[in-house]
Amino acid sequence: MGRRLAVCAALGFTTITGNASADAIDDLPPGSWYEIPNSHMRDVCPPDAPGYEYSFYCANVIGAWGGAALDTTRGRLLVWGGGHGDYKGNELYAFDFHALTWTRIWGPTPDAQIPSGGTHEVYDDGNPGSRHTYSGLSYVPAPVDAFVTMGGSLWQSGSAAQGTWFFSFGDMAWTRRADHSSDGYGDPTVYDPVTAHLWRRTNREMTEYDPVADSYTDRFESNGGFWKANVSAALDPDARLMVIVGEGELDEYNLDTDAYTVNVTIAGSTPAGLLDAAPGIAFDSMQKRFVLWNGGADVYTYDPATKMFEVHSTMGATPPAITASGGTFGRFRYVPSRNVFGVVTNADENVFVLRMSEGQGEPLPGTGGAGGSTTSVTGAGGATSSGAAGGAGANPSEDSDCGCHMIGRGPQSWYWLALSANIVVCLLCRRRQSRVRGWR
Repeated sequence: MGRRLAVCAALGFTTITGNASADAIDDLPPGSWYEIPNSHMRDVCPPDAPGYEYSFYCANVIGAWGGAALDTTRGRLLVWGGGHGDYKGNELYAFDFHALTWTRIWGPTPDAQIPSGGTHEVYDDGNPGSRHTYSGLSYVPAPVDAFVTMGGSLWQSGSAAQGTWFFSFGDMAWTRRADHSSDGYGDPTVYDPVTAHLWRRTNREMTEYDPVADSYTDRFESNGGFWKANVSAALDPDARLMVIVGEGELDEYNLDTDAYTVNVTIAGSTPAGLLDAAPGIAFDSMQKRFVLWNGGADVYTYDPATKMFEVHSTMGATPPAITASGGTFGRFRYVPSRNVFGVVTNADENVFVLRMSEGQGEPLPGTGGAGGSTTSVTGAGGATSSGAAGGAGANPSEDSDCGCHMIGRGPQSWYWLALSANIVVCLLCRRRQSRVRGWR
């Protein structure tokens, strides 16, 4: 990319990129972890109220069976949790993998409107009650563009939540959608980009949820119940395969055939402790493989074709051990816009990222409004500025790393010579980007 920038600068071009300004993640080599400095979630926790220390108990958003989802439109990890007897706040947090900062983007409900005692699916202000979220959090892209929560263990009784809740980024507000009963509370959920539906394993069956029609369809029925809450899940959308891991086993479910395999027989050995609780699992859409992490430096890949795990050693910073109740859940996610895996383990620990293959990621999709993807313009001297995609100067049709834009276009012959050179440079850049080399 550096050579391309030099050529563009020499020809009098600026470079328009679909991602945020350059940072240490851009130069992260394959097989390396990076600890993002000053990235503690607690720094944006709510202020204390009379009689309740939000700034202290907010750590249980992560620490008490807390999950997360990845906002693929904006490149953000969305964290929401608390619940039962651990935390009553229902605020929503986001870590931006481009700005490298935390934001509390909504809430919490005013303290006076949070009831005490009993079961509270909804608080007095009409917003969802706090809950352990496990692996029940998802993000659905446009046209829905919403963070979705299903299941969980409610403040304050710990009863299983029945509501399906959307937080819409269009109006920055919560809406309660169709309820769906479940005998449990740790229901793993994945988003399927092929159907634009959510797939949820409740205790009694696999269900398919249509977020536009707001309707559930029961699919595979459990014979006797799953009864496993401390699990994580990921989906290979091309193979139509959902993999669920935790509490000592690995399950597979085919979305097309409804074939469900409980406790898959692993060929070879299973890494010690990897499946004991809920490890992090994510599907790498660039390398087309499942990646698991359960604390520390090493990561693992799982191949459904061979039913085998493979361990991968790493270099760089070493992430901490998992201390949150139940495991990692959805707080380990692949971030396509940066080509890294991101994870948060604790409100007082920094966010860590891991790169497993070459490339800086795919450009963020334009959202056409505030809070959407960022567009950075690199000018003379490498200075950068950023703004919301879809606003003045944004060009979401340009490729992130291969779009050169001409300054002072005109009929002069030098323009056509420079334009031809630019096309050659960009074609070579795209060819390089298409060659993704894996890492072991």
